[in-house]
Amino acid sequence: MKPLLNFKSLTFFAANNISKADANSAAENSFKTKQHLRGSNLFKLFFGIKNILLIIFFLILTISPSKSKGCLDFLPFGHNDNYVQLPKETEFCIKYRKQNLIFKTDTRGGRFFKKTSENAVQVFGDSQILGIDIEDQKDHFLSKSYNEDLVIYAAPNNGPYQVLNFIILNQEKIKKKIIISFNLSVDLFRLSSDYKIQNYVALREDQLNDIIEKPFKYRFIILKSLITNKFFTVSRKNKKKMQNLFEDKNTEELKKNLNIYFENLNEIINNLNIEVDYILTMPYWIYEQDENNKSFYINSNLEDKLKTLVCRTFQKNNELQNKYISILNDNKRILTEDKRHIRLDKLALTDLLNYCKF
Repeated sequence: MKPLLNFKSLTFFAANNISKADANSAAENSFKTKQHLRGSNLFKLFFGIKNILLIIFFLILTISPSKSKGCLDFLPFGHNDNYVQLPKETEFCIKYRKQNLIFKTDTRGGRFFKKTSENAVQVFGDSQILGIDIEDQKDHFLSKSYNEDLVIYAAPNNGPYQVLNFIILNQEKIKKKIIISFNLSVDLFRLSSDYKIQNYVALREDQLNDIIEKPFKYRFIILKSLITNKFFTVSRKNKKKMQNLFEDKNTEELKKNLNIYFENLNEIINNLNIEVDYILTMPYWIYEQDENNKSFYINSNLEDKLKTLVCRTFQKNNELQNKYISILNDNKRILTEDKRHIRLDKLALTDLLNYCKF
């Protein structure tokens, strides 16, 4: 067990830091409250036009009656310093476009669609694999490849090291064969040793049940984070900025971060004696719309760099049982409402070996 304990220390260190080049980049997306709140800085913070508008905006949201008929207009998720998760052992409703989506969770915050089952396949990752746009398992692309029920331990901003933390801390409940997903849109940047979930997740795990019962508290917590956390933001990079971020990122640095991550992942696999199916989801920002805005196609320049990186790292990891990467089964209207996720019903899987052949 000693190597496993050493791993825990290393993983917890990596999981408790923030990436300056992350998709939720603090340097470019924060409200730049980098100086201490004192004297003229406090005056500027509270009386700056941007912050006044933000405060008014959140107060309006707070006092406005719900239009979703009992459904939340946000997804509740919180952290416990080690990983991000949904509320535990509960059921809640989310307003998505014109739909009311029901989310059900087990005792560890895992989302399930039918019922909790000993035969369910455990899936780990972030919001892309969670399914923020679906209610039925049949609409999840994994159902095309796996016949078993799914239970998904995933939440927004839950990076690769947070997944490993969850597995370590809940190892007595981890099954012998699991699925781990890697969201290429953002997880590449979350591997940096200074990525810190506390800077992107305003709620703590123990606040989630209260937030579901009293949604107005959510606005106050978000507002407090905007004012007091110099990194926290409700804005995100647009597609073009994400593309530039990836293009400017040094490939050797990305490879180094991936290799360190694989060392930790492989140690878990060996110590827990588990089998892992590994699923990569293509980044949403790699797709461009045609001139008629009717369909999407892959940006070949971006894919060349991405494919080289993926095939030289993920493909060579022999500890992973099976390795897949997502492809589109339909190239029309592929993005979710927030434009930062790919709709799950538009995805299918192909073997990573096949992808790397071409």
